[in-house]
Amino acid sequence: MGGQIDLAVETCSIQLPHLRDGSLRPLGTPSPNRLPELPDVPTMAESGAPGFLASSWTGIVAPPGTPAQIVDKINIAVNAGLASPATQAQLKTLGAEAMFGTPADYTSFLAAELPKWIAMARMSGAGSD
Repeated sequence: MGGQIDLAVETCSIQLPHLRDGSLRPLGTPSPNRLPELPDVPTMAESGAPGFLASSWTGIVAPPGTPAQIVDKINIAVNAGLASPATQAQLKTLGAEAMFGTPADYTSFLAAELPKWIAMARMSGAGSD
């Protein structure tokens, strides 16, 4: 918007207001499917960059050794909160969606995501001396 950056990959929640008012021009979404909030914006694969997938996510973790019954209780409460109509409505305004699941689902998700982001950080030189 200030003319200093030619291209950025940022979360939908940050960009959505600027995309709606026309101050930013989307090239594509880095998700496997088009976003319901931006149905006319193609995916990056549709724009000619197959395999370009990135997503922003937030999760909850507990310290190692937390008893399974406590983790399960937290998981049930979080899933219930995410399912509430008020939360769903707020997430929609941000262009976000809730991912429901079990602690095992989240562990699998993290195992798949972490190598990708570690490689990205190394490639960028972040944290190097």
